[in-house]
This record gives sequence, structure tokens and C-alpha cells, in this order.
Amino acid sequence: MAYTSLYRRYRPDTFRDVIGQEHIVRTLVNQIKSGNIGHAYLFTGTRGTGKTSVAKIFSRAVNCLHPVDGSPCGKCEVCLELALSGNFDILEIDAASNNSVDQIRELTDKINFPPTIGRYKVYIVDEVHMLSKSAHNALLKTLEEPPEHAIFILATTEVHAIPATILSRCLRFDFRLVPTSAIAARIRFIFDEIGVEYEEQAVNMIAAAGQGSVRDALSIADMCVSFCAGNVTYDGVMEVLGTSDPVKLVGFVGNILSGNVDEALKTVAEMCDSGKSMAILASDVAALLRNAIYVKTCETAAEILSLPEEQCAALRALGEKHSVQKMLSVLKTMTATEGEFRYSTQHRILFESAVISAATEAPAAGTTAKERELEQKIAQLERKVQALAKPGFKSAPAKEDAVQVWARVASELQKKGAAFIALAATEAEVESDGGVFRVKVGSSSCMKILTDKSNRDLLNEAFSSVCGQKLVIEEVKKLDEDKSLPYITSMFGKYLEIK
Repeated sequence: MAYTSLYRRYRPDTFRDVIGQEHIVRTLVNQIKSGNIGHAYLFTGTRGTGKTSVAKIFSRAVNCLHPVDGSPCGKCEVCLELALSGNFDILEIDAASNNSVDQIRELTDKINFPPTIGRYKVYIVDEVHMLSKSAHNALLKTLEEPPEHAIFILATTEVHAIPATILSRCLRFDFRLVPTSAIAARIRFIFDEIGVEYEEQAVNMIAAAGQGSVRDALSIADMCVSFCAGNVTYDGVMEVLGTSDPVKLVGFVGNILSGNVDEALKTVAEMCDSGKSMAILASDVAALLRNAIYVKTCETAAEILSLPEEQCAALRALGEKHSVQKMLSVLKTMTATEGEFRYSTQHRILFESAVISAATEAPAAGTTAKERELEQKIAQLERKVQALAKPGFKSAPAKEDAVQVWARVASELQKKGAAFIALAATEAEVESDGGVFRVKVGSSSCMKILTDKSNRDLLNEAFSSVCGQKLVIEEVKKLDEDKSLPYITSMFGKYLEIK
């Protein structure tokens, strides 16, 4: 007997078996219980989320003589007849291969024939967006006023390609991506049912690889069962998926973030020589960086990501060495590279270029030249403050105290994320005169930054937390007459009159 794949063998037969689509199941069950059945439904969503399965369950449930909680009982004579492949009351049509206007006209001509077994004749039109424009128009009138015994269920992955005239005549149900935890629970149930041993982390990895599609996840699970000979391990799943060794990958990403181009390229060469796909490697690097950012910024990252503790510890250590901005910079480079692979045949060269670019930019990622200049200036101001604090230091009170206060203001601005305001502030000269704190700005651009309303509000807030004086900002134009006047006089001589 031919082997039946897991996603076909464990396709849901009742609404109770449908996972991740509770909002749709509840609505359809209530319609069946109340008898308020619509004449046209539109099921839309990504692949493997249960559109066709729910359509088949619904088509049997509306015909069932004794539905159980809205689901078909599977035991009455109608359910038994509809379970046979030769029944004529549930017709599944593939619009991808039957998309011409003549085929749709043939369907609409036969729609007036009553059902042979149940109360309704249900037409499930899969991939309905593939119908031609004329075929959509031929279907339109029938959707608007079908016979009482006819129900249309249109399924599509590309709802944007369906004409608005069709959409307006259907009850629309959007199928969501199924949560990883729900897929993992389903896989564990199936493995227990068929007697397959497994590691918890292996199941979580299979579920995550499905990316919200139950069918994709079960197809991967099928391959893992065969590869691992009935004992699905984490390492076995990694082999099937072609993903990289997490330990080596963490080291590789660490070298990129640290700017160690030599070691990073050596790792690329090793992985390439072992037959690793560069596209998969770029995806793995991006996924690892995403996980590292989660671990660094989210307290419940371990629960969300479902990673082994040793991996979480390695990602935590990586996050302690590098900032979120650095990791985001490399992450963006890798995700951009993933999109370029489809247009290139030189995947290794493309990936190596991305690694070099990310590694050389990584040390500076998240820190602009202006911000580094600001940090240096604030450090200089802080050194002056420390000098002022030394015992026995004799200060020139007004000037030096003002510098000390302004250094603290710049630090407060930097803490608030207002780096450019702080940089503009450090360009100014300051002095304290009684109850007034004067900031003298010699640059028009800096003056514009400091006097902008939103910037001034931040500056006032930072200043008030440090000093209780009145803050006055003045623009000062300087002219060094001792140096400029002799030069100008030599150019124009006695004819120059200075007022």
C-alpha cells in the first residue's frame, strides 16, 4: 500500500481538529447551529493554514443529518456518502487549471441541478484568483443570485487579485498564520500517535520552520521521521533543514560584529566547502541576530523563541558584547542580501561581500561620526569637571562652574537620546552671571538647533534638572579685529574708511 504523507493522513475531519483559526471556526459553527447559512464564502490566507480543510468540513457539516457541535458526525448516511470520492454534492474545482470562461459557464449551467444526497450542493473553487477576467464576470451573476441549494466557497492566497465585485458578494474569512506553539503541539500529538520518539527542541524547530503553515511543518516532520529513523533529534532536524551549527554560527556572527573580517571569511570558506547554501546561511545569520536582539531586550525571550538554554546563554553573551544598533545594522545587511540572491548566480561572492560590508561597518554601527565627536567632547568636559573636584584646586568661579554645569547638561541630553542637541550645545561658550546662565553660540546652524521649539523643550528640561538659574541663549558673531584689520588695510590702503 502506498505511503500517505502526514499532512494528508492528519488533515482535520471536524472543526475541533482545526488549529489556530478559532475566530473562523466559531463563526461557522454558530451559522450551522442557527441555520443561517450564507450562499457565498471567501476563504483567504497563506498556504497551509486550513482554507481547503475548513471548506470541506463546512460542506459536510451543512449536509449532515446530526451535526455534533457544528461538525459533521461522520456516521449518518449522508456523511458516509459524502466521504466517497464519487459524490456529486461536494465539487472541488481547481481554478488554476479550469480558469477559462467556457468552463465557468459550464459550471453555472449545471448549478440548477439539485443535490443528490444532502440539502446543499457545495462548490469549492480553489485558487479562485487564477480565473480570467471573463470567467470572473461569468461567475458574478451566479454568486449574486444562486439557487437555494447552492453554496460557493472560494479559496485564495492572493485576495488582492480578486475583483471587488466578487468580494462584495461573499462573506470573507481571513485565515491567520498558525502560532508556532500550536503547530508544535500538533506535531507532538502526531508523533505520539504514530510511535515516533522525539526531542522537545527538535519539535519546536520543526514548528518554527513551518513559518505559520501547518502543511509545511508536517512535510518537514515527515522528512525528519524518515531521516532520523523514528527518533527525531535536534541535530537531525538541523541536517534536514540545512541550517548551521548554532555554536559555530554564534562565533561567526560574533566575528562579523567585532569587525574580524579574516576569521569571518575563513568560516564562510569552511561552510561553502562543506556544501552549505549561502542563501540559507544568510537567513540563519539574520535569524540568529533577531534571536539575539530578543534575548537582549525581552525578558520572556526564552519562552517566545523556544530555544535550548545553552543557545539562549550564547545569545545573551553575544548581546552583552554588542549593542542592539550594531546587531540591527548587520541584520539589515543580511536581509537585504537574501533578496539579491534571486538575481545572481555568484552566491558565494555576494555573501562574502555582505560579510565584509557588515564586518567593516559593524564597529561603527549605531554610532555616527557626529555622535562619536559628541562623546569625545563630553569626555573632555567631564575631565574638566573631575579636575574641578580635586582637593586644593583653585577655580575661577563663574567660568569654571558654568563649564561644569554645561557638561552635566550635555550628559543629560545624551541620556535622553538627543545626541545632536548635545553636540550643538558643546559648540557654545558658557558663563554664569548672577541668576542668569548665558550660552553664547557662534554658529548659525548650532543656534538653529538649540532654539528649535522641540529641541529647546528638551534642553530646558535637561538644564532644569541640573541648575536652577535662568537659561539664556545668545548668538554671537566674532570678529578678530587685531588680525583682520591690518590685512584689509594693506589690500585697500588709504582709500579704506572703517566706521
